[in-house]
Amino acid sequence: MPLAHNLVDAIDVGNQWIFNIMQLHKPYIAPTKFVDLIFDPGENRAVPGGWYWDEMHRHILCLLVDDAMPAGLAKDFWDAYLKDDIGRIILMLDAIQELVVEGDYPDPFKRVFAAAFNFARKNPDAFTMTSTQKRKGYQAHSPNLVAFTQLFQAIHEFASNYDSPPQTLFHDKQDEFRSELINSYNTFGSVVLHDAGDGKWPEASFVNYSLAKLEIMSSTENMGLQATDLLLWIHQRNSSNPDFLSLKQRLSEKETPYYIGRGMSELIVDLHMRNRS
Repeated sequence: MPLAHNLVDAIDVGNQWIFNIMQLHKPYIAPTKFVDLIFDPGENRAVPGGWYWDEMHRHILCLLVDDAMPAGLAKDFWDAYLKDDIGRIILMLDAIQELVVEGDYPDPFKRVFAAAFNFARKNPDAFTMTSTQKRKGYQAHSPNLVAFTQLFQAIHEFASNYDSPPQTLFHDKQDEFRSELINSYNTFGSVVLHDAGDGKWPEASFVNYSLAKLEIMSSTENMGLQATDLLLWIHQRNSSNPDFLSLKQRLSEKETPYYIGRGMSELIVDLHMRNRS
């Protein structure tokens, strides 16, 4: 415990820093991408804008699709999505709509599914990558890339807030995702997404500084990676020990969490419902 407190003390001295935490439930990525594909009113003119741009309604759509998309169907959708096989995706709509219609959901939800799916069946070409510009930058999309992209955004945001362009990005060579990280960094590392906070698709631009050098090395060779390993260990564990609780509190004050999962969608919907009641 003293070592961990000393580590946080050392990082605090003369430094501005954040501890960015990204957690995602991979099976939930498929329903969210399905909603992005089928219910975006930019492509689907049968979907009222409020159903997608409004955060609460968009998360309700994600929850309903998650209910109606068993693991096998989610896997098939993901494969078709990455291959831009809209024909296969259209064939999946019947099974999803049947489960929604049979479910105990309010009629407005069932109607928006019916309208959106009918439009997609009649206009499948409107949902392909050649027609949907926003997907072109994400055609190599994977759950890991979601996490990497968020990491890149956190780096650029920190650089902007503290007027400190990043110089070097270190990554542990023992990480099984290092090859995908390298490819993602080379492709998307200089892209900055500007979210206006209105639920609409963010605008993209490029950083106005040279992309930081990416170094892959063993954590035994880099004190920063060793420190990160210790901070992750602290974050992932719980204890009633007062010293540990004090340490967790110190770390939480520096944490910037980012979560994607069914539980987060449920929390967002619940908060909106409370605020609107």
